Amino acid sequence: MPENTIKEQTFCCAGGSGVGTDEFMEMRMRGGLPRANAVDYVHRKHGVNRLACICAIDRATLTSLMEYWLPDVDVGGVHELVGNALVFDGESEREVDLRGNNLKNTIKVSEQKDV
Repeated sequence: MPENTIKEQTFCCAGGSGVGTDEFMEMRMRGGLPRANAVDYVHRKHGVNRLACICAIDRATLTSLMEYWLPDVDVGGVHELVGNALVFDGESEREVDLRGNNLKNTIKVSEQKDV
């Protein structure tokens, strides 16, 4: 994301201060617009289609924010990404991820080429 939207200058996700509830959805969507614009920047420039969050509150808030402002960008947790990537010896090939969504366009580690 642009340097002026990350680290010490990051934009609010609009989920804190009690606006994470559905009663304040309009305020949350307006408050989260700067974060949505930052995500839109990397979506257009780099083709980013997933926003990963470490915080459960961010994940809950940013999901509705992206659905509204950037429906082409999915939101998921970092722990979810790791959990979906883990494959144990003897485990059968999965057709769905941990949330029950169909796995599509996935590449097995054994099929990846060295970069």
